[in-house]
Amino acid sequence: MRDMIFKNMTSQDRKKRVLWASETINEDGILTKIHKYLIYIVKEVKKEDAHKTEKPEVFVIKHRNTKDKTEKFQIKMKGSVYCLAKEKCFYVSFCHTLKIDLCQSILETNQ
Repeated sequence: MRDMIFKNMTSQDRKKRVLWASETINEDGILTKIHKYLIYIVKEVKKEDAHKTEKPEVFVIKHRNTKDKTEKFQIKMKGSVYCLAKEKCFYVSFCHTLKIDLCQSILETNQ
């Protein structure tokens, strides 16, 4: 069985956008939950204020619990870029997150 949810949310001033997807898969006695988040914040800046951005930061976390038979994995990337569009300069900061949770299916543990 597979359930999927998608959300595309934009702020009223159109300067912040959040894209979110969630998927739940129950297969072969393993329940897998996958969550994806993409967050973008846009600010208009003057061209002379634009300067080189830093390298994106990447964070990776993995946790395994053999007693509870669970496993969690998370990766997050944060950064920013400058963009030119229609002769305007924009500063875009972003955060991308992927979370994966694996555990034994509740249906399997009750049998």
